[in-house]
Amino acid sequence: MFLYQIINDHVRILGCRGYAGAVCIPEKIENLPVTELADYAFSNGWGRAGMLSSANDTIKFCDEEGNPAEAGSKELPPEIISERLQDIYLPASIKKIGNYAFYNCFELSHLECFSSITDLGSGLFTGCLKIRNLDIHIVEGSRSCMQGIVSELRQELYVNYRVKNMLATLIFPEMYEESVEHTPARIIFREMHGCGHMYRYCFDQSEFQFHKYDALFPYVRAQETEEVAVSLALARLYTPFQLLPKDQTVYEDYIREHLELAGEAALNESDWFLWLAAEYGKDQQDLDQLIDLASRKNRPELLSSLMDLRHVRFPVKKRTFSL
Repeated sequence: MFLYQIINDHVRILGCRGYAGAVCIPEKIENLPVTELADYAFSNGWGRAGMLSSANDTIKFCDEEGNPAEAGSKELPPEIISERLQDIYLPASIKKIGNYAFYNCFELSHLECFSSITDLGSGLFTGCLKIRNLDIHIVEGSRSCMQGIVSELRQELYVNYRVKNMLATLIFPEMYEESVEHTPARIIFREMHGCGHMYRYCFDQSEFQFHKYDALFPYVRAQETEEVAVSLALARLYTPFQLLPKDQTVYEDYIREHLELAGEAALNESDWFLWLAAEYGKDQQDLDQLIDLASRKNRPELLSSLMDLRHVRFPVKKRTFSL
């Protein structure tokens, strides 16, 4: 159940009630487009209380499909705020997210939205330390909000960049800053750690630049763990949207040098692991290494396909006898 108000010819979402942690905002309510999330819409505390108090008599209710509903005397489901929000989907109609809309939603781990949001409120993701996964649908011809979102989040991010029927999975390494005091000069300056901040600058007038992203891989190799580097390379090779040949070669060389580590990273997704074996297990020793890994990790659902691949690529020669 959604709380909303009608502002001129559009709808502003004020909050949500329900029993699950996943929220899917409807595109229309009362046949009007849903274009806003209110300030503090999913947060908790005085800011939200003030927002609801100011809305007062204009608050309406609707069900999950956007059909108007009456609150009546029926007991309402609990509010989905703060730690109760875990996953949220925003439709293409959303153009504005209010200030502190997700403030202290510290269990929020996944956000799906469209890049055509034009107004991102301040303090939007303050306290949202568990967000790792973003699905961003790119709307061509409009200014993208992608940089604004990833720049607000300092943790390691896994971003599914979706445009039409194409997909690129991008990993943005963690970034964090430290305040350092220069005592003789009586000043404090900030030091940035990790190369995540460089990845968040791979934009040109809000448009994401794949060649800039791929050119930063040497920094990942130097400053991040091998696990982060191999996961980033694996993701780009598996979804090579706008991947230049020279950058592809760099990623492939790294994967071949760290094949077992790549296999461990790919085990989270069966399709990725089988693709890795098919593409980089063309040498019998390399394929056997991946087969052994799947066996040690107790993944029988992968072993059948891997053994079939091995028999096709490296058939056992029949023995011949001569008298």
